[in-house]
Amino acid sequence: MKKLVVLFALIFSVQQSVQADWTLVQKTVTDGKADEMVIKVKGDKTRADIGKQMSMISDVATGEIVMFMHEQKMMMKMNGDSMKGIMALAGNLLGKGESAAKPVATGKLEKVGEHETEIFTWSGKIGSGKFWVAKDFEHFAELNAIQDKLMKAMGNPAAALVPQNSDFPGMVVKSEMSVMGKTATSELVSAKQDVLDDSVFTAPEGYQEMKMPSLPGK
Repeated sequence: MKKLVVLFALIFSVQQSVQADWTLVQKTVTDGKADEMVIKVKGDKTRADIGKQMSMISDVATGEIVMFMHEQKMMMKMNGDSMKGIMALAGNLLGKGESAAKPVATGKLEKVGEHETEIFTWSGKIGSGKFWVAKDFEHFAELNAIQDKLMKAMGNPAAALVPQNSDFPGMVVKSEMSVMGKTATSELVSAKQDVLDDSVFTAPEGYQEMKMPSLPGK
């Protein structure tokens, strides 16, 4: 369960969208393992490709998520009710009724790629983090607002315990986080508006469906 919560936190920490179609590329390192993550967003639908091992297609409107394990050619579907059950169980583990501590500006400036950034830090119940924020990033306010909406729509309990994107006065282009004993870093490589075909968000052929494990008490 902890790994699942961290996975969702990592994915949604880089998941951005506005009304236009977007393709984002991130460099990620989780517990020392480096990967490239490609995020594609079209309306309510999002696809995240994590290296060559795994993909996830989600629909914010329905709450459905489909995960693909490419090496095994297996897929697992989770509908809105299943996701709510998972997140409710995770919420019990994380604790409820608490608000996340706000990120704090350090006043330190650093260039990340082509972006001039200010460094922010955060420390809370489930971990700590360091964020490089580009205040002149185009569309950052819209991007942050939609990203927060995605987190809340999925019922992710981590959303209440980590900073919201709208807490930052710009775009987080790099982050280092330690959450529940696992460390993850990400850095934005590119973000561009592209017209994406609907086929990007359909399941590949030839994958066998794996039944989702029953939740405790079910």
